[in-house]
Amino acid sequence: MVTSTVVLMMSGALFLFYLQTICEKALKREFSRPYFLEVSHAIQLEFPQLQEALAEGASPEYAQMQLALQSDFFTLRYLLKNADPSHRRLSRGERLVVLYFRFQLFSLAVRHALNLQENQAVQRLTTALQFFANSVGEKLATDLVAGAQANPDA
Repeated sequence: MVTSTVVLMMSGALFLFYLQTICEKALKREFSRPYFLEVSHAIQLEFPQLQEALAEGASPEYAQMQLALQSDFFTLRYLLKNADPSHRRLSRGERLVVLYFRFQLFSLAVRHALNLQENQAVQRLTTALQFFANSVGEKLATDLVAGAQANPDA
């Protein structure tokens, strides 16, 4: 009984490790340009300010930080799903990053409760949000180019 429990725990830990590795690989995807700056400025997202605060060594208040991260996540997820009306689904990579974001958000709550390194989880969360903003910008840019090619007179 003890052996099977240990094997199950090790399998779960290994699964989470592989999932994190796959998600981090997806997050390293290169975009043709940094769309996230334009997207975050246009819809007034708060995660770039969190990134700057972390880079400067400041520790934002937990409740405001969590609210900002969640609202940015819901906004970007909505835009990703509805940026292309013909495809109202997320790609496989985007769904993995959504799962990764939710896991990291849970990890942030646990780290806050245990007074552990919150900044590392916040950095991972802002990286995921940057990926989503870049994806939204790329989808919108390709839609604009396709629309311009379809209507050259406009």
